[in-house]
Amino acid sequence: MNAMDIDPTDIAGLSRAADAGDGAAALRLAVLCGLGLGRPQDWSEALSRLDQAAATGDRDAVFQKTLLAPAGGAVDLTAWLTPPPWTVVSERPHVLSLSGFVSPALCDHLIDLARPRLARAQVYDPTTGRGRVASHRSNSAFAFNLETTDLVLVLLRERIARTAGLPVTGLEPSQVLRYGVGETFDWHVDWLDPAIPGQASDLAARGQRIATLLLYLNDDFEGGETAFESGGLRHRARRGDALMWANTLPQGGVDRSTRHAGLPPTRGEKWVLSQWMRPAPPRATEGSGAVLAKSGLKRAWEGLSHGLDSNFDPKRDTAHRARGLAGCPAVHRGVADHPAPFPGGRPPSAG
Repeated sequence: MNAMDIDPTDIAGLSRAADAGDGAAALRLAVLCGLGLGRPQDWSEALSRLDQAAATGDRDAVFQKTLLAPAGGAVDLTAWLTPPPWTVVSERPHVLSLSGFVSPALCDHLIDLARPRLARAQVYDPTTGRGRVASHRSNSAFAFNLETTDLVLVLLRERIARTAGLPVTGLEPSQVLRYGVGETFDWHVDWLDPAIPGQASDLAARGQRIATLLLYLNDDFEGGETAFESGGLRHRARRGDALMWANTLPQGGVDRSTRHAGLPPTRGEKWVLSQWMRPAPPRATEGSGAVLAKSGLKRAWEGLSHGLDSNFDPKRDTAHRARGLAGCPAVHRGVADHPAPFPGGRPPSAG
């Protein structure tokens, strides 16, 4: 039996196959160890399983190790898990720019993973909360699930979480977005509005989207800026740079000045990875290192959201009842001065 015949959440079966020389099984175990799904999060074992898979000649494993350690040798876990420096682009909305967040080769890898899986991007139906196509969002998107997630993405998600000062268990499924010439994601906000029935249940069950990060995967296009309505901010970035902003205020409540748009490219195509972040996992755990029942693995990974935008027009006359939100202090003031609010008051162990 090889990894193709094993349930991707069967820890015992994957372990037996990996130890018998199945590189694909070892690589899948590396992902589960890094995520902390089905077993405690353990970066040492995750990287050991990656090495085990690469030693069998598994091409995916060899390639992923090259992306994670381009200079060769061991993966520098400390570098991956250390929040990079940032520049404040705007105080209100509070927007940070992060140069060189990942390598160009990693950007190309994410595009290659997403390209054959793209579909028309959707938005929340305001009544049902289900996804639907809408004229104000014409770009395409792909949201990673458990089966399509590799160790490169796992480490990228951990890097994003540590930069924002939020638990990785609160990250929604990562999405890659593609904009062709003329395609747009018109003016919208990312935070959820409890006055909209289609969003209220999601907000009550899973908490607010308190931060957003965009990772720019290419720069060989024209137009396509990320635009914020407040202050007239228009942002372009180089491949591998990131832009992060808080959707909530430090004292609680949503920040209405975060209304933004993905403007249409006028030449070429624009690719970004979009990451929405919540303050907590979709269900109670003991932190990102908690052992989840096998039946809960996919639910824990895929159950956060539909991968949709929240509110196309927050200016209409509705009651935005979002008091009591903790905000995102690390985004607002800096991780160095305000430790990340991980369970237990510190990030999960890096080793």
